[in-house]
Amino acid sequence: MGSAASVSTLLVRPLVAALAGQPAALEAFYRATDLTAELVADVDARLSPAQFCVAWAEAVRLSGDPTIALRIATATPPGAFGIVEYVCRSAPTLGEALRQWVRYLGLLDDAVLVGLVEEEDQLCVRLLQESDAPAPASHELCFALIVAHARALGAAPVTVTAVEFAHRCPGDLAAYQRWFDAPVRFDAETTQLVMSRTALRLGLTTADASLAAILTRHADALHVERPEPPDLRSQVKRVLGAALRSNDAQIEQVARRLGLTPRSLQRRLKDEGASFQSVREDVRRELAGRYLDDNLSFAEISFLLGFSEPSAFFRAFKRWTGLTPLESRQRARP
Repeated sequence: MGSAASVSTLLVRPLVAALAGQPAALEAFYRATDLTAELVADVDARLSPAQFCVAWAEAVRLSGDPTIALRIATATPPGAFGIVEYVCRSAPTLGEALRQWVRYLGLLDDAVLVGLVEEEDQLCVRLLQESDAPAPASHELCFALIVAHARALGAAPVTVTAVEFAHRCPGDLAAYQRWFDAPVRFDAETTQLVMSRTALRLGLTTADASLAAILTRHADALHVERPEPPDLRSQVKRVLGAALRSNDAQIEQVARRLGLTPRSLQRRLKDEGASFQSVREDVRRELAGRYLDDNLSFAEISFLLGFSEPSAFFRAFKRWTGLTPLESRQRARP
């Protein structure tokens, strides 16, 4: 976990769908998260936990609905979470479905660790380790989806004993109690969904042993083949590429875009052997070469790289390359 963790764009699609009826809000959502419709549509794309944190915070803010997770749980269509969901739906029992979900959760989100804990007569779906960039409302959606699927697919009624969240209640507590039809507590010691252990044996109407075997093999292959997610340095470089053009390339603005504090951003970059200043220098140097190749004027390049004046750009370029921008451009000409 930590800076190497990542989240599938499949987990962002429900947020986009929830804002689809508010074009201005959806546009603001994309700007704040530095996501695009094309990226969200890419089933193989992943984002950083910090981006996921910001995405949830912005979805709640822009929708004006602090209980948006409950609304999303009701509106999300079957199959929205791909192979992980289909493996669970084909399981013979609710208990096996939950075990498979815990097993393959990393395909969707490996920034958190969730486990099944059996205590006396209770079954707890418990958050064992939180993400470095928490998205509390995502846990509300997770538990709501588990209950919604159990109610829809279970061969008998499912009773929820209790729902507990470690974060503060974002809205109307009664709305959560009505939705789960159970006691709901916020500011709890842990985040967990509690049911009776008898729920483990509850059969699912979508059980399919043959299909489950095929899907499980496919999920295992994906789990092995999943590429390494981008490190924080790469995330900072991506944000800086756009921030330089809008004069927002200071650590405070970049950290906010990534859902971190400036101190946390510096600390995690240090763990990767970098610093904010060195990453910003790298981005400026790379972009300077590209802009020179594109024959932009020196004044335009200075502006696009966020320098206060062209002379500051000239000094930086000489420090990077040992040449002035003019000398570099002349050498590049045939």
